Amino acid sequence: MTSASSKQDPPDRYRPTVEEVTVLVRQAASHPLGTQFLAKGAIDAVAATFGVHAFVVDEARRRMQNEETVARPKIVRS
Repeated sequence: MTSASSKQDPPDRYRPTVEEVTVLVRQAASHPLGTQFLAKGAIDAVAATFGVHAFVVDEARRRMQNEETVARPKIVRS
């Protein structure tokens, strides 16, 4: 199992897999509440809606934020 987390977690802490996170983001994209709900909804409500652990929601939010940061062009003002 490959962890989606890049930090060193205690060995007993649940670590979502890349696949779990990918599935959650795809489910949110096709859900009526959308990825905005995944990104901004109450973590327990999001986890319950999609039937995942809250750590999967956290990791999906990190991934979405990182992808948004990479995709957003940097504006340089002179």
